[in-house]
Amino acid sequence: MQVDNPFMRTLLLLPLLLIATPALAQFPPPGVYACTSAGAPFGELTLFVAGDYAFKGADGTTASGQVASAGTDVDALSGPLKALGLKGVFGTDDIGKTSFRFTGNAELEVICN
Repeated sequence: MQVDNPFMRTLLLLPLLLIATPALAQFPPPGVYACTSAGAPFGELTLFVAGDYAFKGADGTTASGQVASAGTDVDALSGPLKALGLKGVFGTDDIGKTSFRFTGNAELEVICN
């Protein structure tokens, strides 16, 4: 079978390109995550699409900011997470549950599930 039609050629090559192209970026799924530090309640992280977030501290204060993500790394660009110097990683398990582990200033470690 000879394929002379450029459209058909493109259509046949598209699946190969999709298979050969690795996933370059991954963004954490939007949602509400309960956060702890040293086993004590730390606050609630709400992630929105496009990197926006809201954070409600264990003391009830609220603020918002933005995060950036490259692969599974998460960096706070602004807001309370940035003020605490938090940088972290996230992962999603086989059943779709996402967890975050942040480290920051003064050896602060925060886990959000």
